[in-house]
Parts: sequence; C-alpha cells; structure tokens
Amino acid sequence: MQTSRFKIPLMKPNVGIEEVEEIIKVFESGHLAQGPKVKEFESLFAEYTKSRHAIATTSCTAALELALQTLGVKAHDEVIVPDFTFPATGNVVFSANATPVLVDVDYSSYNIYPDEVERAITKRTKAIVVVHLFGHSAEMDPLVELAKEHDCYIVEDAACSLGALYKGKPTGTLGDIACFSFHPRKILTTGEGGMLVTNDDLLAEKAAALKDHGKLAVNGKTSFVYPGHNYRMSDVLAGIGIAQLRKFDSMLEKRRELAKKYTEMLLKEDMGIMPPSEASWARHTFQSYVTYVKSEYGCSRDECISALKEKYGVETQMGTYALHMQPAYSKVVGSNKSRLKRSRNLYLNTLTLPLYHTMSVTEQEYVVNALKKLKKS
Repeated sequence: MQTSRFKIPLMKPNVGIEEVEEIIKVFESGHLAQGPKVKEFESLFAEYTKSRHAIATTSCTAALELALQTLGVKAHDEVIVPDFTFPATGNVVFSANATPVLVDVDYSSYNIYPDEVERAITKRTKAIVVVHLFGHSAEMDPLVELAKEHDCYIVEDAACSLGALYKGKPTGTLGDIACFSFHPRKILTTGEGGMLVTNDDLLAEKAAALKDHGKLAVNGKTSFVYPGHNYRMSDVLAGIGIAQLRKFDSMLEKRRELAKKYTEMLLKEDMGIMPPSEASWARHTFQSYVTYVKSEYGCSRDECISALKEKYGVETQMGTYALHMQPAYSKVVGSNKSRLKRSRNLYLNTLTLPLYHTMSVTEQEYVVNALKKLKKS
C-alpha cells in the first residue's frame, strides 16, 4: 500500500477486510456492472436515510445533474446556489443550460443564508440548491417556506452530510431531492460514487430512467422515454458501500469524538484558530473539520498551509471555494459581487485540519502544537 508523504495526512479512508469480502462476493457472482448489489445498496441506503427511494450513481455530481434534469430545469431558468461551495454545485446548473444565482452564506455554519435567498428569488427561480457544507445542516425551515411560497424546488447537496440531523430529521429528507457523495474524503466511501434520494415516486421513476439511458418498461417492453445518461454504479462499488454502511454509525461516532477533542484543544489554546460550530438543532458529521484563521493568529491561511506541510509534515487545505472568484462564474456574478463578502472572507481564511477514523489524540495534539508554534514564529 502506498504511504503518504505527510507525517499526518488530511484523510485516510476507513476500508479493510469487510470491503474486500464484499468485492470477492461480487467477483464470484460474475455480475460486475449494475446488478443485485446495487439494488441491495440502494435499499439499505434508503432505509438508513429514511427515504422512499435511493438511486445509486457514478458520483454526487452525476446525481445533482440528474436532480436538475428530473425537476425540469432548463434554459432561462434560475437556480439559487450558495457561493461558498465546491464548484460542482454550480457547474451542474450550467450543464442544465440554466443560470446559477450565487448568494452569500452564514458565518456560523458556512451554509446558505436564508435572507439572501429571499432577496435573490425571481419569477425565473426554478430551484434552490441547499448545501449542508462540511457535514453541518443548513437552516431548512425558512428555506422550505420560501420554496413553497415561490413554487420552486429544493435540491439538497448532501455530499458531506450523511448522518447529519436538522431538528432530529436526517439531511436528505428535507427537500424534494437530495444527493450524496461517496468520494474517498467522505465518511462513507466507495472510491467514487453517489446517491440520489427522494420521497416522490414520480421523481424517482424519472431519475432512475435518466441515469440508465432514459429507459423505462412500457407495456412490458423497454422504451427509451428520455434522452438519458449512463450514470450507473457498478456492483463492485456497491459492495464496498454495503460494507461501509454497516459500520457507518460507529465511524460517525468516532469522528464526532475526534472533532470534539480538536475543539477543546483549540479553545484552550485560544491562539486565533476558531473551531467550527454546531447549532443546538444540528448534528454535525464533521466530514471536514474546517477552522477559521483569525487575523490575530498572525499567519495567513495560505502561509499556514505551506508551513504546516514543510516544517511539520501536516497536510491541511483551504475550506472550499467562493464561486464568484472563479473565472467560470465571472459572467453570472455582475452587481451581486458586493453581496458575497462573507463567502469571500471564508474562502480566504478557512483551514481544514486532518481528521480520519484512526487518528489518535497524540496526532491531534501534534497538529495543534504545530499551529501553536507557527503563531510564535
């Protein structure tokens, strides 16, 4: 197995013999493409997320594309997107030939800010994409009310938030459609892969068809009803997902314990590295442990990333991107740029610390002590 060049890497996927055993079962079955293991994974995932339907895909991005296409998003429609997010969230709007409308986020959770959404809604608004960033739920009640009032859809980008709760309810069940990611940086990983979930029977039927070349069974015969895609997950990846799902609760519990320890250490040191918060109504998954580097720390976020790597062998990275500062979004920002100040600030000053299932308290102390030494230098 290839070892990391870092003494403490940003992440390590928690995979082992359970996943290998599931892969062997798939190999022995002779069915490698989409088949019985995908159906089993979908069924287990729907049960876990308390959803009526779960549809496995090749990635969360593919699931988001399917979501918008299923909802009928098209040219001249507008889709509201948080500015502080990974570009895939907005890119899928371009893929639908629609216009992403970027709105600012909240400092406490890093998530989409309902007041800004309300200002951005127009007669052309077809959907609101709500990202539960880094594993913390967005504040959903006001967003759901806005969607009802303006007759538009809510798509949850739940890429990071499997296991997160909003007022006791699982993220992914709070809008019309939700999409999850199984990238290696996620707590549950299949290497690559994603899942679309919904409680709407008709939306589920259409999404399932679109991911499989647009085909449906009509009068007992295969008919290509939509111009669809091949976004099918393989049984190999589904087998890995099944093994991961069995141990997911224990992985999530361990991750939350590690995050709590980080927070205690950072607050105790009070060096200007602000830990992420967790609202009283939320359960944070801490898929990423994203801190904020305050000016009093005396070292910029980018300087911090470089020094941690070179001096201490600690891998860190920025939080995520401000879409309005990326060239691909220059034509859709316009005068709205002045309303995206919080997103810009977070883009420039957030720092993701290493966090993985097998991380020890000693390793966490090493990371925090490295941060402390950098402040002194």
